[in-house]
Amino acid sequence: MLHKSVVLRVMRNTTYLGNSLLDDAVEWLRSRLPEGWRLTLSSERRQGLRGDARLTVRGPDGATGRLIVEVKRRMSPRQAAEAVAGLRGVAGRKRAKGVLLVSDYLSEFSRKRLRTGGVNYLDLTGNSWIALDRPGLLIDTQGSDQDPSPPRRGIRSLKGPKAARIVRGLCDRRPPIGVRELARLTKSNPGYVSRVIDFLVSEDLVQRDRDGQVTGTNWQELILRWSKDYSLTKANRAVPCLAARGLNVVIDRLPVYEKPYALTGSVAVPMEASIASSRLLACYVDNPQQAAGILDLRLAETGANVLLLEPFDRVVYDRTRTEDGLVKVALSQCAVDLLTGAGRGPSEADALLAWMAKNEDAWRT
Repeated sequence: MLHKSVVLRVMRNTTYLGNSLLDDAVEWLRSRLPEGWRLTLSSERRQGLRGDARLTVRGPDGATGRLIVEVKRRMSPRQAAEAVAGLRGVAGRKRAKGVLLVSDYLSEFSRKRLRTGGVNYLDLTGNSWIALDRPGLLIDTQGSDQDPSPPRRGIRSLKGPKAARIVRGLCDRRPPIGVRELARLTKSNPGYVSRVIDFLVSEDLVQRDRDGQVTGTNWQELILRWSKDYSLTKANRAVPCLAARGLNVVIDRLPVYEKPYALTGSVAVPMEASIASSRLLACYVDNPQQAAGILDLRLAETGANVLLLEPFDRVVYDRTRTEDGLVKVALSQCAVDLLTGAGRGPSEADALLAWMAKNEDAWRT
């Protein structure tokens, strides 16, 4: 187990005395190493090679490992994905154990790209993954998932109905697709669509050609990224209800319900992808109080087994499907609702996403 309350000698080249980001990173690392370990930081720039510094880690047994340190105040997921090969190449040429990327903040998807590529990282919010075989060292910590100093310009999140329509459009339709076509399909302004795509490109979630046309979509990760800015019960007005005679009575009534509705959550998962029976029936309706009366439900603060949802946007009714006489949301909507729902929802979402990946023809056009 790693101990925090230790004092290590950290040797610095004077070139870095003014580099507060690097200094802070080394201090952070020092505080998490056990007694008997030593860090030595020296310059790489003076040799005209890529890398801002060389960090030598020495264990209590005298074994050493060298990491080439690269400092980047900002690194988007796309930049992280593009940098991996180059960074590992630098480590190989310098006969180092690897690269340590130091940053003010690294998003979850940036960290994922670096870790998948075998690049160590550390940001000043406390996100880190540093692995050495010799000397044996593993530091894996969770910091912030929110950028403490986000950029002021451009799209920075996928919050709101307009962004949701664009995400759904990109997930539900196979590329290629142009900005104007996507704007028409999602009833959005082309300028806004273009800005959202710029953001998604920087997040390494879509690819586009020189003309701006989307040529590829990492739809699984796009849904996961959307779930960071969306919540089933916060984005939609949720009204918990009790079906005193059980869910089957409600399900039997829905086929003759004469107003728009769409089931979501566990009950909307295809049977082949289901891993659990539904204990809570979640359903989008335009007027929850009215629907409760028609479906013979009682409003309930506790013990609810039905959740009526007034939709955040009409997109929840787009591309619905009818199975066994019941209207259900599109699978992309079902997945994000499960990811942001309570209980077993996230686990059910993982199983659904895996099924969707194997059966794209069943839901994507």
